[in-house]
Amino acid sequence: MKKVSSKLPRSRRKGDERAVQKVTLPERKALLKRSKPPGRSEGKSVSSKAHSTKPTPVKSREGKNVQAASVPDKQTPAVKRELTPPEIQFQKHLAQFESGVKLFNQGELSKARETFERLASVSAPDLAQRARVYISICKQRLTPSVLRLKTADDYYNYAVSMTNQGHPEEAEQYLNKALKLAPKADYIYYALAAAFALRKNVEATLENLQKAIELNDRNRYLAQNDSDFADLGEDPRFTELLYPERPIS
Repeated sequence: MKKVSSKLPRSRRKGDERAVQKVTLPERKALLKRSKPPGRSEGKSVSSKAHSTKPTPVKSREGKNVQAASVPDKQTPAVKRELTPPEIQFQKHLAQFESGVKLFNQGELSKARETFERLASVSAPDLAQRARVYISICKQRLTPSVLRLKTADDYYNYAVSMTNQGHPEEAEQYLNKALKLAPKADYIYYALAAAFALRKNVEATLENLQKAIELNDRNRYLAQNDSDFADLGEDPRFTELLYPERPIS
């Protein structure tokens, strides 16, 4: 059997090439159309972005293009609303409560109690309850414990603590009780002079300071550097008492 050659004659191949070259443009488009894979839309390219936020024009019934709503990439921030009158009032009460706590921590118990008493009946139940708790604590700390003072030194020490806390009137009462038990105690007279000086009672200050110096000359030098007597620095009687002129020999 004669083997048939698969090669076409040269002249025929040239003719086929010329035939291919003579394919018209409409025929080429038809060929390309038939060669597209199934599932792809004709004459359109599929975008690589699956989720595009670009708005797509939509035609209305009248045939006009209507811009479709687009989905924003980021969430729109919420608009801050204005506070209501009850919320504004609560903010004021909260600021007062914080001020009361600050006074409480600083040891200003009387002022702190007054602040909390103004908040004890506010409309906010939690804030009012906390204010009442602080009121109870302030009352407990402000109520003096039962004193068991027996000796002159007991009264003297307690009076000095009252003076340091800014209560010279109470200190005076306990110092007088101490003097009844120890009428020649120079340090009690000195403490009385300091208490009167804080009360701006110049005459009583000089009188008790002089007694303290007469009983113990050391009190003269203590008074020279004592800040309790700073307001008497320009009084000539006080200066003469602390810096007496030396007798001429």
